[in-house]
Amino acid sequence: MQSDLCIKCRGIKHLCGLNRCPYIDYSLINPKISTDYTGISPPDIFIGHYGYPRVMVSALSSSKEIPKNLFPLNIDKILEYRLSLYRVGNLERIDRKSKLIDKIQEIAISDIKMGIDAEYYKIDNMFSFDSIHIPLGPRIYAKRLDVIDQPNISRIAEKIYYDTDLKATEGLFFLYKNGFSVDYLRRVMSAGMVGVKLERKLVPTRWAITAVDDIVGKKLIDNIKDNESIDFSVYSYHSYMWNDFHILILPGPWSFEMFENWYGRGNFRREIIGQGDYENYFGRKGYASNVTGAYYAARLAVLEYLNKIGKVGRVIVYREIGREYNIPLGVWIIRESVREALKNPKIFNETNVNRMWEIPENIRNAFQSSRTIQNIKKQKRLELYG
Repeated sequence: MQSDLCIKCRGIKHLCGLNRCPYIDYSLINPKISTDYTGISPPDIFIGHYGYPRVMVSALSSSKEIPKNLFPLNIDKILEYRLSLYRVGNLERIDRKSKLIDKIQEIAISDIKMGIDAEYYKIDNMFSFDSIHIPLGPRIYAKRLDVIDQPNISRIAEKIYYDTDLKATEGLFFLYKNGFSVDYLRRVMSAGMVGVKLERKLVPTRWAITAVDDIVGKKLIDNIKDNESIDFSVYSYHSYMWNDFHILILPGPWSFEMFENWYGRGNFRREIIGQGDYENYFGRKGYASNVTGAYYAARLAVLEYLNKIGKVGRVIVYREIGREYNIPLGVWIIRESVREALKNPKIFNETNVNRMWEIPENIRNAFQSSRTIQNIKKQKRLELYG
């Protein structure tokens, strides 16, 4: 089977020749209901981006229990859970209020799962696969959507919601500092529940995921920029779902680079370096268009580590994507994998990449080709990197 068939097929076109897609529970596609639907939201929501500013506004709901944390489940379990999630909602403008949006906001800000009851007029069996967000099941277009349970809202989240003079970036980072996950931040941002009152509107989930990673990341960069430089080199490795992550942190002022190799393990090719993205001490001027959302997810995970140890450094993240990774599962894989890798880093007193013998040779070669290392080589005061 060709590696890109699953992405093209989405379980509908049967391009692999099988009569039934092994990843889909077909009992979920045509539920035994007439015009009524009842289910449980984890809690979670989904705001589409097609047709913007009039988009699909939906609660995510399933008949089964969906775990909040999918890491480190295997691909079969992830798809089983995620494709069982219906997008229950309707088309709405992102800048207007409605009864449906009120219900979506109740779900988004809740700490606990919520019961959903809806009356629908159409089911669209199309599944959603995307490199940014996690796979999603069919759409249920609802004439009416009610939330059965009362949401449980923390006082901190409630404070941010009612503070309509606080900028969205400040509100989101305040939630983050108080222990709320980036997934929770994504929900409340996507539901238009943070920021100055007159500027609040729904944000498509795809955009909100990267926006949260970027907003929190920039705040953490401000926190660590003046930290003492790391006085040793750090190398970390983690493999998950046919994705290999190699992280190298070197002494010096803040900089970050991420590049990817889509040719599989051990097949590093130098020209792939051109597909990377980079920022120096002063940050980026534009979007990381080569690596896209993965760049901001990996950067956030590294910044959390540097913030924890109270240091700053030059960071390179190298991601090898195996041929088996033929269904995109979202950037959460990058964020969680880099976090996991940095739990058990290897420490080197040497700052010369060539002397770090415990790093596999092909990976050392990949690092040597990075823009970060090339910049270091040009700096005469850092001859040791030559």
